[in-house]
Amino acid sequence: MAARRSLIGKAKCAIYHRVSTRDQNPGLARRELRHAARTRGLTVALDIEETGSGAWNNRPGLRRVMEAARKGEVEAILVWKLDRFGRSSLDVLSNIRTLTNSGVRFVAVTQGLDVRPEGDAMSQLILTVLSGVAEFERSLIAERTALAAKVAREAGRPWGRRPESGPEPRAVKALRETGASWSQVATQFRCTVAMARRRAAVVV
Repeated sequence: MAARRSLIGKAKCAIYHRVSTRDQNPGLARRELRHAARTRGLTVALDIEETGSGAWNNRPGLRRVMEAARKGEVEAILVWKLDRFGRSSLDVLSNIRTLTNSGVRFVAVTQGLDVRPEGDAMSQLILTVLSGVAEFERSLIAERTALAAKVAREAGRPWGRRPESGPEPRAVKALRETGASWSQVATQFRCTVAMARRRAAVVV
């Protein structure tokens, strides 16, 4: 692989930087990310910066970077800090695993984290630690969800997903038992075939 790269040029990388509202000098991060790419012998093929909080779900820039990794357009992704690469530890771990499964290297510049798809000892250690943090986060979410459900029930409030609106389940099943196809049932009740199937499944 090294010989092949020497013929076609440097390996390509993507730089991704999410600017939070607390960042005082995003220009510093941009310069250091580009410097980090140069010192690692990488050519910047994709340079994306977007603004938003860590809890912000709509991040087209991050989606573009992940898409480039999956398509093999880049061989490494550099970020300023680990927490800029996802909304939570679970999210970060999922994104990094997607990269390693795609054969793409991940570098968090300011924290000295370098996860390689070859699975060297340091990369495995980082993923193990992240997995532990993510599992802890999952446990906290489960505990908070259970507590919220208990409080809601004690207060007499409904909890969980709202019941799906649609045709009456017994009516759907009765029509099916007459020999009507799912398409005919859906037409009769003015719903999708998928909804008709779900409503019929409610009746045991």
